[in-house]
Amino acid sequence: MKRRVTGICTAMLIAFGISSCSSDDEIEVESYDSMYEVRYYSQDPDLHKAQRRWYNDMSIEMYPQSEPPYILMVKWDSDQGKKALDYIAGKDDGVILDRHDSDYENMSIILCNKYISCPYLYVSSSYKSSENFLYENEYIRIDCKILLKMKEGKSVDPIVEKYSDVLIRYTGDEKVRGTEIFDCTLRTSCEVLRLAEEIHLRDDVEWAEPNMYSPIHFDI
Repeated sequence: MKRRVTGICTAMLIAFGISSCSSDDEIEVESYDSMYEVRYYSQDPDLHKAQRRWYNDMSIEMYPQSEPPYILMVKWDSDQGKKALDYIAGKDDGVILDRHDSDYENMSIILCNKYISCPYLYVSSSYKSSENFLYENEYIRIDCKILLKMKEGKSVDPIVEKYSDVLIRYTGDEKVRGTEIFDCTLRTSCEVLRLAEEIHLRDDVEWAEPNMYSPIHFDI
């Protein structure tokens, strides 16, 4: 049986599970802006794809927001990405209703009337789950990082080599002992969930999960 260890991200938010994303009909593009190759949708284009995370052997369904206004987490890893977000948010078209930038990383939470896709930005939907530990109006958001632990005696090198086009290994001192951290260059939360599950199912991996931003409650 797969064993999961919970990790803590640098934002002091808990990573809660791993997920999957299977193919189905996608939502059609409603409009397109060639300036930064921005696509606007009436709904999350991955809305009808099965998305779930796993806790040990338990499958937990993940449900993206299906109706506006959408709360999207967007991250950028280049000046082009920051310019793209500034351009989208600066348009007087009623799409972006509000925006809150992070003080410690290249991340913003945006409230919008349309779902946005852009090759210069990582975009995560806001999720509820079938095993819901959230309060009302709270959501899970998926980071573009994957955490994993190899089985005893197994090397992470095959994963580094196989996924070199989409994963960048983190080698800093802040990582939890025995846990590997990878930045992911994919552009949607659904893609990150699918990749995390693929890695999790490898014979040489103890567990793998996307990092997640989730509210922390200290209920007594």
